[in-house]
Amino acid sequence: MKLEPSGTQISLPEFIRVQHERSAGGRDFFTVHEGVHAGKRCSVVGGYLKFGNPGYKPEARLSFSLSRELLSWSGHQIRAITSSLNAVPLGTHPIQIPDFPHTGGAHYMSRSEFSKSWFYLGRGNAVANNNDRYLHPGAVSAGCITVDANRWTELYRHLILCRGNDGKSVGTVAVVD
Repeated sequence: MKLEPSGTQISLPEFIRVQHERSAGGRDFFTVHEGVHAGKRCSVVGGYLKFGNPGYKPEARLSFSLSRELLSWSGHQIRAITSSLNAVPLGTHPIQIPDFPHTGGAHYMSRSEFSKSWFYLGRGNAVANNNDRYLHPGAVSAGCITVDANRWTELYRHLILCRGNDGKSVGTVAVVD
């Protein structure tokens, strides 16, 4: 995918809402309507875009128990951890649409093809090297909500189709003791 008119390569998560504008020169041109690239014009090789509603669901409501090390949603539970020295604060946090592929997930690609798609926990945009918190797969946490990589696909598939009403989030996570 390229930003227009600069041609800068970017990545967009699947099922992101876009508005198709035109097709020309073997490329489809569109405007992104949600996520960190909302409002930006892009292009992609023709035929790659899919049209219609992929089955969007209302915003997700997750709960993360620090003491039980469990992340719960809609009758499902998954083992999850956070750092004991830098735990995710108690309270409710927005879960944003994935922003870019995270290289920290590369180690888990054999367990989930979506292991590089992380969900930022916060408002605004994550800032590189700012100790930002994410919901992601893994085995070690520096302060994120880190879930069992063997079950990441299940959680990812649920969240990627959920949408809040703000054009940025897929839902919320309530962090409890």
